[in-house]
Amino acid sequence: MTPIFNYLPLLGCFEDEETTYVIKEVHEGVCDTHIGGRALASKIARAGYYWPTLRSDCLEYVKKCDKCQKFAEGHKAPPERLHSIASPWPFFKWGVDILGPFPPVPGQVKFLVVAVDYLTKWIEAEPIASITTKKIKRFFWKRIICRFGIPTKIGTVEFCKELKIKQLFTSVEHPQSNGQAEAANKVILRGLWKRSEEAKGRWAEELPQVLWSYHTTPHSTTNKTPFHLTFGTKAMIPIEIGEPSPKIALFEPSKNEEELRTNLDLL
Repeated sequence: MTPIFNYLPLLGCFEDEETTYVIKEVHEGVCDTHIGGRALASKIARAGYYWPTLRSDCLEYVKKCDKCQKFAEGHKAPPERLHSIASPWPFFKWGVDILGPFPPVPGQVKFLVVAVDYLTKWIEAEPIASITTKKIKRFFWKRIICRFGIPTKIGTVEFCKELKIKQLFTSVEHPQSNGQAEAANKVILRGLWKRSEEAKGRWAEELPQVLWSYHTTPHSTTNKTPFHLTFGTKAMIPIEIGEPSPKIALFEPSKNEEELRTNLDLL
């Protein structure tokens, strides 16, 4: 019988000269948006890379990053009583909000519709030129229902009535009831700000990269990436191509079918 540890993921250990490349690529490469030190270390380790000083190196790198310091999260509001809103399964409940106006880009786009799933933390966002019932309805249909099925609870009165979806209202006095959407807004805004120097006037074009970085970074409350919770597998990130991860380096097409059958047997 083959030992089960043969099927466990292995971490690739690096020498000093390789670590800087890995940190820089994951932190500020083509699809990343200057994430924090702890999240950076977790993302690197989950991709299959490791060295003894990984965590401290990531924290130190972020401290020396000009953009991270410039756009660091400022003073936080005083702690309040936690208002937990449970979601029994993925895509059962979505928090929805609208950001803007932003500086207009081609097509006079200046607003952003944002929706976040309460369980997986997956974010859907789409730039729009104006806020109308028709456009919000189209966003829900195209970005949420056609991709993830009909939710039980979501926003907007007219559209919810058609599909018998319960609408949740957010009180101005108690905005934490829509805390998921507020948290998603912060993620998007911070990501766009950090990329704004190289992409002035192109915030809508930078949105996919911001969302990709968020979706492939472990979330503090779930300890998993939104991508993993949504699709049940880990996303391949760009560093795995430039510096092949163990998953890539050890892949043998001839043994792929055998390994898949073994995994099914283990299940």
